[in-house]
Amino acid sequence: MASSSSQNKPSVGILSIGDMGMGVGRLLRHHDYTVQHTLDRIKSSRITTLASDEELVAEVDILLSIVPPRDAVATARRALEACQSAAAIQRRAEGKGSAAPRLTYVDLNAISPRTARTIGALFSTPKSPSSPAQLSITRSFSFHRRESELDPQAISIDFLDGGIIGSPPALREDKSWKRPSIVISGPKHDELLDASLRDVLNVRIVGEAIGPASALKSCFAALSKGTIALSILSFTTAHTCGVLPALKEHLEEFNPALLAFARGGLASMPPKAYRWVDEMRQINETFSVEGGFSPDILGDGHGDGHHHHHADGPDITGQVFEGIADVYKLIADDTVLGEEKTEKRKRGTNLDDVVECVRDGIARKKNKAEGEGELDATWRGNWS
Repeated sequence: MASSSSQNKPSVGILSIGDMGMGVGRLLRHHDYTVQHTLDRIKSSRITTLASDEELVAEVDILLSIVPPRDAVATARRALEACQSAAAIQRRAEGKGSAAPRLTYVDLNAISPRTARTIGALFSTPKSPSSPAQLSITRSFSFHRRESELDPQAISIDFLDGGIIGSPPALREDKSWKRPSIVISGPKHDELLDASLRDVLNVRIVGEAIGPASALKSCFAALSKGTIALSILSFTTAHTCGVLPALKEHLEEFNPALLAFARGGLASMPPKAYRWVDEMRQINETFSVEGGFSPDILGDGHGDGHHHHHADGPDITGQVFEGIADVYKLIADDTVLGEEKTEKRKRGTNLDDVVECVRDGIARKKNKAEGEGELDATWRGNWS
């Protein structure tokens, strides 16, 4: 039963519950919003769990997507398919009545403006509900459908572009909330998100179109996470060369703010590195497509590098943030730091241990590559 203070507030769904989604959910629950999700992990936070995407889109008014960047488009497709489900359409109509409001889908992921526009286009294309053959085989059917069951309309969706700048919401000892900035852009934003919800979430409107919010998030993250990646390169190389203490000494004297940022950034980075790989690629696309720093402007334009771009879009190979993506991929895939979890830290909790782990990971990867090269040469020799 909803409390009197929550009865007139929109119900909010979250896909999916990581550290940021958990923090946002707790913040909303603290302010008497009904918050729903499909994972058991969040029961202790008084967030309602639902069994499926279909139940989620049937129950909520606003759906927040907070997932790793690589999953942003797939998550949007999941929501769209759920909104086309006859079961979800019927449940929503029964629960909210014939005047049920349109579902508002807010993408809060670290993606490029181009990816945000791609997601927006998914929701703007008219779709029909799923046919019975596409629905669960556990549903029973009648040869004589009631009039109310004929040609149901898919749940309508409004889309807003967004991004989260800052760390997850957290309740301070004085019971006030430390909140990140949630940047939003898109048409009808003031209608889709009421003033009370915008205030609770610390929403800042940055534009009327789809794209500006993602652009702002990309530009901010490029400076913060890009600097952390450069710190990994610099401090690890200094450690390998035996001059790490001297580097820290000089930074302490000439740039103490940078040293403090590097210490904090490197210590907090390991559990997030896997998420940042695709975020750096999205930043790369933002700079290339939106900023104009395309291969024909930077470099020779021959495309001799990595390929992470839309099939129908411009080639954005060999760019700066592709290299930074590779730094975080090294951390996630080839060092013990990639095994770290936010709630249970073991390694990389300080600058010195981070660079030691990175150096060891580089050495192991080189030894593995050399071993595979020798094995390949042996096989070629045996069969030549």
